[in-house]
Amino acid sequence: MLAFVFILSSILCFQQVIEQLLNKSKTEVQQIMASTFTDYKTNNFGIKPNDNTLRYYHPKKDVTLLFYFNKQNKCKHIKLIEDIENLNSRIQELNSQYQKVSDNKWKSTINNQVFNISIEKEEYNFSVIYQLPND
Repeated sequence: MLAFVFILSSILCFQQVIEQLLNKSKTEVQQIMASTFTDYKTNNFGIKPNDNTLRYYHPKKDVTLLFYFNKQNKCKHIKLIEDIENLNSRIQELNSQYQKVSDNKWKSTINNQVFNISIEKEEYNFSVIYQLPND
């Protein structure tokens, strides 16, 4: 039971930190990832030199985090890519933490700013997308 509580609290903490990274500068995101998520390693495979993107990979969990930045180097879009077998549990987590808007879409507010959460499903994986409106 204690292990379940720890896992649940780490998931909630993870979701909250992801929310906080929206609208942060590229340097701030790099610092937070280096200090908070030490299991995530920088991985620039497939990222073009001109892309304003950061990519992190967690090898044990097989999870990828992508951060997309605007021209002012502010994070406007975060994509969490996971194995499809985790889809149902992730949807349950999102349903419990955010206001559901429609199928696979939620919204929330942080620091007086609304942001959207959505899921995109593919054959073998899915993405949870955290995005500020109009970006």
